[in-house]
Amino acid sequence: MTATRILSLPREGYGPEPRTSADIMMLIGARVQLLLPSRWTVAFTTSVGAPDSGSDATLTVARDGETVVSFDAEIKRSITRGAVLSMTARLEAMRASDGRVLVVSRYITPRVREELRQQGISYADATGNLLLTTVDPLMLVSDRGATSDPWSGPGRPTTSLKGLPATLLARALIDYAPPYTVSELARLAKTSLGASYRLVDYLVAEGIVSRAERGPITAVDWPELLRRWSADARYLDTNTTRGFLEPRGLDSLTTNLAQAAPAQRYAVSGSLAAQPYAPFAEPRLALLYADDPVELAATLGLREVETGANVLMASPRSPTVFERTTTWQGVTLVSPSQAVADLLSGPGRNPAEGDHLLEWMENNVDTWRLSSDR
Repeated sequence: MTATRILSLPREGYGPEPRTSADIMMLIGARVQLLLPSRWTVAFTTSVGAPDSGSDATLTVARDGETVVSFDAEIKRSITRGAVLSMTARLEAMRASDGRVLVVSRYITPRVREELRQQGISYADATGNLLLTTVDPLMLVSDRGATSDPWSGPGRPTTSLKGLPATLLARALIDYAPPYTVSELARLAKTSLGASYRLVDYLVAEGIVSRAERGPITAVDWPELLRRWSADARYLDTNTTRGFLEPRGLDSLTTNLAQAAPAQRYAVSGSLAAQPYAPFAEPRLALLYADDPVELAATLGLREVETGANVLMASPRSPTVFERTTTWQGVTLVSPSQAVADLLSGPGRNPAEGDHLLEWMENNVDTWRLSSDR
């Protein structure tokens, strides 16, 4: 074990990627030092190990040479929400024995930081994201670092739900109840086996998917997955939309859709798609997917406008919006999961409507969720 004084920070950016536990602790210590008053110092004690050794360490804050507080650090080369959940019992045991726990990593994502904050656990990463808090003595040191991993690069594992394969897989994981193998998931989602394994590994690490060792997927936290997918693949960001006006209102729109029975594929999303399940309020804005929005608008007698639209139409980048649709009063609706995703990322009161429909889904899982053998 070696006691180490803190060295200086890189002059620009975040410097080279920290390769060892000592590198990570050195950067963290330097960043904490900058936040402390004069006459206060920071030091750490850690074993000298190889990269990814995950050595334990102690971070000590002193005033005039006298120790004020020490933190027992859990050092992780990288850390996920799933890793935090798996460490909870051990961290609780450390705290129960009056240990002050500090979770340390090269970079900690916003979601993991929030998970630690909710559990009352201090954290720090090498970019400057940190929260050191104790009750006795009363101390709070907090700062913000990078909003994304500055050392990530090509070839890193999947870290988001953007893109067509992720969309197809997210919808399948939400819509179909496990158990099923990754191969069966790939079949349900109509994606490659490689993409399926990569996304499942990511979601397992995030604590969203549970999978038996070398076995099938056994559980999916589908409400969390739905929220994450909606945030990563927002309707207005991932689809090219056009605004139209139905001057007679949305009741006229749905009547015309039912009567016209368009030959091309379309599906209604948003507020209108929530009406059969969990009506929130009188819909003000319709969201539609169509293979050819301009042609569908002409069929329905809609007028394209730049402002004041009450109908938004998009030609979807992913065919999954036309998967597992339902029919209501002669109108084709997207699945509840697709409607929630679009509402949560939509404008105006759409997010509140999305929360309302999501609550209905949680209370009526057997009504909408499918068996994997269907």
